[in-house]
Amino acid sequence: MQIEPLPQGFGAVVTDLDVRKDDAAEISALQETFIDRHLLVFRDCGLLTPGQQAEIVGWFGKSGADGGSYGEIATTMDNAMDRGRAILPFHCDITYFPYPLEGISLHTIELPQVETSTTYVSNAVAWDTLPAALQDDLRRRKARHFYEDDGKMGTEITLFEHWHPVCMPHYRTGRPLLFVTEHHVEQIEGYGPEESARLLKQLFAHLYAPERRYEHIWRKGDLVIWDNYAVQHARTREAHPSEGRRVLQRVSFGEHGFAEQFAVLRKEAAKGIKAI
Repeated sequence: MQIEPLPQGFGAVVTDLDVRKDDAAEISALQETFIDRHLLVFRDCGLLTPGQQAEIVGWFGKSGADGGSYGEIATTMDNAMDRGRAILPFHCDITYFPYPLEGISLHTIELPQVETSTTYVSNAVAWDTLPAALQDDLRRRKARHFYEDDGKMGTEITLFEHWHPVCMPHYRTGRPLLFVTEHHVEQIEGYGPEESARLLKQLFAHLYAPERRYEHIWRKGDLVIWDNYAVQHARTREAHPSEGRRVLQRVSFGEHGFAEQFAVLRKEAAKGIKAI
């Protein structure tokens, strides 16, 4: 097994690994690398079943935190549907709930003939490289993460929101993370709308600077696993079906998923309790 760090300051590429063989020493090395680098790219895995992918994900956390509607451990991102093809701004999944997913994995099932990619940035690297004066100010503040439903969920709840620390300590290591995303944050505590907009523009320019991005060009047999607190992801180009089929198999991990937190929110809304 070879582990090659990516030059962006986060992530690593793993080659010459038999993912179907449980080698305790190799798994331990991968776990240590994941804690430090927050993203792993596994090359040449072959075609993995949902169960095989979940078993690998289980090396890093409790798999299946955000599976299918009928208990499936895996879902698919398919460009036959809008959610699988549309441009997707940088974000971490379900940050508008108290507990975002701990991690996510994607594995190639079908790929078009043209290049298709997912782009990643590191919240840890972004925080580490902020000016000290800005770090000092942001340590004391929270940001509003929100999602407005367009009615497709068929519920009376139309707004999901939660205030997270801008400087988010990593749930496992305590490492500081710059926890704001262009997809779900538009307000920082203690600032008016115009001040928040200016500050977020500055933070997003820092987070998403070209030299801090890792654009992963998907190949057959790829499996990418990342820490959803420490790493943001985006689909920066539309994966239009006219270019060919793009299907990625998704297995997430963590103690809390969307469905259970949504159920809590619905119950509180029914009782007239203010939304979390």
